[in-house]
Amino acid sequence: MSRIKAGGAGHPSLRLILLLVNLVILAVPISGLYLFEIYEDELVRETESELIGQAALVAAMFRDGAVAAGGPDYGLPHWRTPFEGQEELRIVPTLLTRSSSPVHSEPISISASGREPDPVALEVARKLAPVIREATLTTLSTIALLDFHGLVVSQGRGQGLSLERNVEVAKALEGGYASLLRERSVSGTSSLDSASRDTPYRVFVAFPVFNGQRLAGVVYLSRTPRELKKALYQERRNLAWAGATVLALMVLISLSASLLIIRPVKKLARDARMATDDPGEAVKRQAKGDLFVVREVAELRASVSEMADRLSRRSDYLKAFAAGVSHEFKTPLAAIKGAMEIIGEHGRDMDPATFGKFADNVRQDLERLERLVGRLLALARAEAISPTGEEKTEAVGLAAALAERLRELHPGFSVTLAPGPGSLWLSINRDVLETVLLNLLDNARENGAREATIGLSAEGDRGAIVVGDDGPGIKEGDEEKIFEPFHTGRKKEGGTGLGLALARTLLSPYQGELTFLGRPARFLIKAPLAGPRNPKG
Repeated sequence: MSRIKAGGAGHPSLRLILLLVNLVILAVPISGLYLFEIYEDELVRETESELIGQAALVAAMFRDGAVAAGGPDYGLPHWRTPFEGQEELRIVPTLLTRSSSPVHSEPISISASGREPDPVALEVARKLAPVIREATLTTLSTIALLDFHGLVVSQGRGQGLSLERNVEVAKALEGGYASLLRERSVSGTSSLDSASRDTPYRVFVAFPVFNGQRLAGVVYLSRTPRELKKALYQERRNLAWAGATVLALMVLISLSASLLIIRPVKKLARDARMATDDPGEAVKRQAKGDLFVVREVAELRASVSEMADRLSRRSDYLKAFAAGVSHEFKTPLAAIKGAMEIIGEHGRDMDPATFGKFADNVRQDLERLERLVGRLLALARAEAISPTGEEKTEAVGLAAALAERLRELHPGFSVTLAPGPGSLWLSINRDVLETVLLNLLDNARENGAREATIGLSAEGDRGAIVVGDDGPGIKEGDEEKIFEPFHTGRKKEGGTGLGLALARTLLSPYQGELTFLGRPARFLIKAPLAGPRNPKG
């Protein structure tokens, strides 16, 4: 019979499955929010990187124009350059993110200065004005050129004003690259496909222009990053694919939950109903087990399988037992009924000898019924035994005491102990072991044996007791039937056929066994070994 093993190590637990499902479900919205935040950071980095590229190009043209107009030594001598140690490859890292960079609320500081703009820088700015104007139309950036004092030299209304009080410009005048975010007012919401940007902050970049170790000026740029919702709208196809992937993932989670939990539970419920209605059929139809099943469901299915098996065996046992009880009671009851009817009809006319014969038959049948009832009650009590696990019995001393008692009660029947260990502690109740041994020895004596032998030994973690006798033994062919209830070869002598069945039932709760070894009559009792009893306990 196929049986599902409980608690299989290969099965994931229900707690783990539910935890993973909940984590995935929780991770989906959190990851979405996190990805949006990462994407907004990337939009800011993208804008800063574009401004850096534009600034590097404009700075190169500014430097070349300044050297051509002011000579190779043009600029203020400076103690540092932003590209020290990067002679071949000049890398300017992006510094800004929306999530970690502060957004400055103060406006750009534009103030008058007592200085005049550097004339060389003014001349270079005038020449670059058409190029910058053309680039602005394409890049949507604001580009301003400053001299080495931070004064605006680009053509327009702000020419000659100072920007040196701004943090990013001051850092550039000190020879370092600087960038920051500033707040900007948003007048309204533009359509998703328009070029207008409604982002409430703007990226500012101050890029120093160096001629060797001399500061020639500053390129000051700014631009508004793409708005997140417009960027998402522009990426709507990719987002649709991502949404479809998330939806597919959720469907996969649902299907996995169904496969791992719902389907096995439904199958378990069907098996339980079948076990209730017809345990025998349930045992026959037990599956080998699902390929995917959580540990708790596997344990439940194993329990249902075991329950169905036990119910089937119990049902078969009860049917056979009920038939046996009915038969065993029917025979003496029919005899008693017949005798009583005869006595009732002809009792007054019967001679004393005939009347006594019928009365004796009734007495014998009543005694047989009394023995049957006693054995049945003993069998019922045996099946109700619940061991505590603390039971201990010293079997050698018990066997010696039984041998002495039987020799005194039945002088023509002797019991001897075969050489063996001085003591043998078994994990079994003393009264139970005594009842089983007495049952075997009484069976031997009642079947004509004159001598019985008890041998005791230990085999691994179990103790063994062999009971043999010199009687006529078990009839050939009856070896498999002797443990069946009501099977007896001594029915005429009043045998009930419940002795060996009772013995086996008594041993079973203690993980004990009773087996027939061979003819003429040798039986083996096995029970778990136990440590010796603590004399102080």
